[in-house]
Amino acid sequence: MPFDSAPIIAESRRLVALDASLLNFGAGPRSSEAVGPRPIPAWHASRDPGRIVGTITVLARARQLIADEQKWCRRTFARGWRGIPVPVKSSVAQSFCVLGAIMRAGREFALPVEDARNALEWQIARPIQDWNDDPARTHAEVISILDASIAALESCVV
Repeated sequence: MPFDSAPIIAESRRLVALDASLLNFGAGPRSSEAVGPRPIPAWHASRDPGRIVGTITVLARARQLIADEQKWCRRTFARGWRGIPVPVKSSVAQSFCVLGAIMRAGREFALPVEDARNALEWQIARPIQDWNDDPARTHAEVISILDASIAALESCVV
């Protein structure tokens, strides 16, 4: 019975026009689960054939920037000497959060970062900054999610 106590006249029906994969909004991988690429659906902006190579380039460079655990940080986009927060574009930036690394990579290659951000967010099914800043998050999880995003995009290349 609905909230307003009105009776239900007919049973709900399944819409046949919708593909089941379109509604796949489940939770992202848990730390105890093996991380594999979550297929990017056909409607996702990151699958635009004209921009997919640029998106992979940005994600691959972001992975390089934070490949060493000492180069990864939390609670700010970038940190410089002694862990002081600095702008992502700063020449003294030494460590980055995953979103900061994506922004820095996009700036280095003069490529848009929205598709890379969207592809990564699709893999984790949460806002990137919340996921990255989770105290239980490990560097290995961050690297594996970047790898999963790259693999999912590479599988879209025709």
